[in-house]
Amino acid sequence: MRKKIIKIGLFIIIILIILVFYLSFFGIDTKKFNSIIKDEVTNINKNLNIKLKSVKIKLNPFNLSFNIMTISPDIFLNNHKLELEKVTTNISLKSLINKGFFIDDLYVSTKRTKIKKLILLSRSFNNSTELFILDKVVKQGYIIGDIKLKFDKNGNIKNNYIINGYIENAKLNLLNNNKINNLNLNLKIENRDYLLKDIEAEFNQI
Repeated sequence: MRKKIIKIGLFIIIILIILVFYLSFFGIDTKKFNSIIKDEVTNINKNLNIKLKSVKIKLNPFNLSFNIMTISPDIFLNNHKLELEKVTTNISLKSLINKGFFIDDLYVSTKRTKIKKLILLSRSFNNSTELFILDKVVKQGYIIGDIKLKFDKNGNIKNNYIINGYIENAKLNLLNNNKINNLNLNLKIENRDYLLKDIEAEFNQI
């Protein structure tokens, strides 16, 4: 009887190890987390709605969290639609059990999208003076970007966010009727630090 119990115990342990290994390296495709993620996005910003397809879930056994990735989701901000390349997030298992805010971070990779739409999305999170001025200055152009956000336990965005991107064919109207056309550049933003490089543009037709 004792040997039988030991064999059953070893069998269960082996099954659990195989399951953890499979979830850690291969993951599973499911739609079960879709409604949960949508609710958490709404909690972050009530004006946002996200349309998800199936998501891939991987287990991170070292920090007891799930890594969740979805391809080609759509974000709706009021009547504006933003098409994304992918969204990845880590969900804390502890916070999920305790029914707290459980999204640790959010990684968003955009498709080629209008700069004005991305500014609109950014202002919905943090309507700073810089973004307000940028919205007035930028008239057209496109951006491809990667956005990394981290959240505290109350769902507020921390200051250590990072934005990497490429701006293409932008048009800016500056003070005193100065204009910048065909602006192309690479940018990196960390909190309030801005790095711009590989800049090409026409300034007042020069």
